[in-house]
Amino acid sequence: MEEVLFEKGIKHTAHGLNFYLSYFDDIARLLPREAYCFVVGGWVRDRLLGEPVGYHIDVDLLTTCDPTEVAKKLAQRIGGSYFEFEKKGLFIKRPTIATVVLRLGPYKYRFDFAQLKGRNIERALVEDLLSRDFTANAMAISIDDVLSIGAKQTIIYDPAHGVEDLEQGFLRPVSLENLEEDPVRILRGFRLAVEKELKLTEDFYEFVRKKGHLIKKAPAERITLELFKILRTNKSYKVLKDLYRHGLLQVLFPDTARWEEVKDQGEHHIYPLEEHVFKVLESLERVLEERERYLHAELLKDLGRMQVHGEFSDIELLKLSALFHDLAKPHTFEIREGRITFYNHDKLGARLVRDYGRLYRWGEEATHFVASMVEQHLRVFYLRESLSKGQLTDRGRTNFWRDCGHIATHLFLHSIADAFGSGDTEEEIAMLLKTIEDLTHYKLEKLSKVPQKALLDGREIMELLDIGQGPLVGRIKKALEEAQLEGRVQTREEAVEFVRSYYKSLSEGA
Repeated sequence: MEEVLFEKGIKHTAHGLNFYLSYFDDIARLLPREAYCFVVGGWVRDRLLGEPVGYHIDVDLLTTCDPTEVAKKLAQRIGGSYFEFEKKGLFIKRPTIATVVLRLGPYKYRFDFAQLKGRNIERALVEDLLSRDFTANAMAISIDDVLSIGAKQTIIYDPAHGVEDLEQGFLRPVSLENLEEDPVRILRGFRLAVEKELKLTEDFYEFVRKKGHLIKKAPAERITLELFKILRTNKSYKVLKDLYRHGLLQVLFPDTARWEEVKDQGEHHIYPLEEHVFKVLESLERVLEERERYLHAELLKDLGRMQVHGEFSDIELLKLSALFHDLAKPHTFEIREGRITFYNHDKLGARLVRDYGRLYRWGEEATHFVASMVEQHLRVFYLRESLSKGQLTDRGRTNFWRDCGHIATHLFLHSIADAFGSGDTEEEIAMLLKTIEDLTHYKLEKLSKVPQKALLDGREIMELLDIGQGPLVGRIKKALEEAQLEGRVQTREEAVEFVRSYYKSLSEGA
């Protein structure tokens, strides 16, 4: 942590620290002349810790004017997107949060504006800070105080003594009552402790033991926001493991409580289920960092470009999929002919994930993505087995890309992490990488030259065969697409002949 020279009390003077951000100039210009604005929370904390700004920049601000008006103007000025968030609860002091999100290449900015009310501005600010989650987040600076890049000293409002706790390496609740009023802060505490390498205090853990169940009563959207922030870190496996160790993951996702039942996963695993899950997550963090080592650049070009809830991406969804990939194993555990089996745990797991997605409002696209990943997470391993036996055909390759093309890159990354997290041998991992290389080569060298859409659409098939709408049309179209992918149909004329022949075979078979 950077050295801070201060006097005991509510205010400290920090010397030689730079709290400046270029967008603060834009915000200052948009404020009414009589308004005050303070930067609070994480931005102040991270500058005191001397952390680099990084690619995800979150800034919380308090203004004495209408925060929605300032945020709307800022969004328009810098080209960001604007939305409002309503916090619900009896004790919420900042019910309306006006947010601006801006993406510039790999950088993602989020500005959250809330209103500061009171005749005595300084007293209102102190009361607001003392209502926050942790002392490290209960500090503020005036935006006017940091507008110059060359500012040599800054006044820090610190009524909860966050500076002292940071110097000692502690993440301490401002009060346990504040945690009880807003239990989502429990999740934030576990995340920040890992992210900032701080030690949570014993009173926090005691609160979790006694009242951790309160997290279930928090609004679904806020739980999801904190969960995705956890998944965004490069040490998310540590945070999620802590949540599981303290029973919070089980409160939020009750099916995870049964992981401890599966001590032996059979011949393909050397770890109990609960240990395996977190080893896969840990391996996935490493595989993502080294992804160019494992996958062709063409497969990686769109990784991380999907937008989820404005500030997250498919990378967070990939990690969420890894967390839940074996969710249904305890439900499907059986011993058949002396062998441990988990038949259809992939399909049941996908259904459970869809239920959680609806419950916690991940959004339709995100929920479908995670459910698809869970349902298909064994697919590459099946193909590995086929390739090792010399039985992998073009039809099998084609079916993979037809069914999983939209998540193929993610499935490859997950499969590599899953192999590491299962204790696969070097030979098995080498065969897995060979399978991925084989499928990639097939995609780039063969499928890239084949029309991806059916050469005849549904209407044309109905007119050609003089049939009406129904499942039969879809079946014929799917067969045509497969024939194209396999190279048996390459022209429109061949497509017409194929459809007629296929329909005739169906009619004769009936």
